[in-house]
Amino acid sequence: MIRRRKSAPLVDTKFHRVGELEIGNFTLVKGEIIKIQDEWGMRFKFDSLVTNIETGSQWIDCFEVFKARTGVLRSFSIDRVKRIPARRGRRAKRGTSNTTP
Repeated sequence: MIRRRKSAPLVDTKFHRVGELEIGNFTLVKGEIIKIQDEWGMRFKFDSLVTNIETGSQWIDCFEVFKARTGVLRSFSIDRVKRIPARRGRRAKRGTSNTTP
């Protein structure tokens, strides 16, 4: 027989996590791909905005993305975040038409 595990009580911490962040006119939500200034060639998946309640300092937590796989958790200051804009749809080439005579 397998015994049921007892659940541990939740402990209050001094860190407050929020799953979204406003940057300019855009809102980053958990799981969006972002870039970080001065981290050449790396992309990151946004996880949360963390606030230390005691000191008031803020930073973001995100995961490295390498070849479509999630990697190490890293933290950065908010002012280093660069949003990756969504791709536009492809336009039809000029000079060709899809109509048949």
